[in-house]
Amino acid sequence: MCLVIDMSDERHKRRIQLLTEEEIFGETRAVTDIDLGLLQMQILWVLSRKSAHGYDLMKDLSKLKNMRITQGTLYPTLHKLVEQELVRREEAGRRVIYHVTPKGSRVMHDTCLDFCRTFYGIYQDFVCSTCVEHQGTGRKKG
Repeated sequence: MCLVIDMSDERHKRRIQLLTEEEIFGETRAVTDIDLGLLQMQILWVLSRKSAHGYDLMKDLSKLKNMRITQGTLYPTLHKLVEQELVRREEAGRRVIYHVTPKGSRVMHDTCLDFCRTFYGIYQDFVCSTCVEHQGTGRKKG
């Protein structure tokens, strides 16, 4: 499901059909294959869009996280993902190219669903209160 957020002032003037608990939380299911940390999830997300070698991955993650990702942080995390068969490494000359595996794609998908279920209400509340806070001033927060 793709969620499009309407940030306009018109959003608060009309009734919005909220999702039901069943739509948000679905059926109870088993815990995902692994308990992903934020960096692990971001690595899977980046690799699901394009395979990459370590240096490019460090650059992409540093931009995404808005902080410097070092070799000492990246490579142990990649090693863990390879051990869990979520990422595959391929030697290409002097470089190692990392690819997300089908299992890694499934785990990323399940973890994204868990994340959305967990933070949906918080996110909606934040977005809505931010809109309402600035509705009367004609200014947008930023």
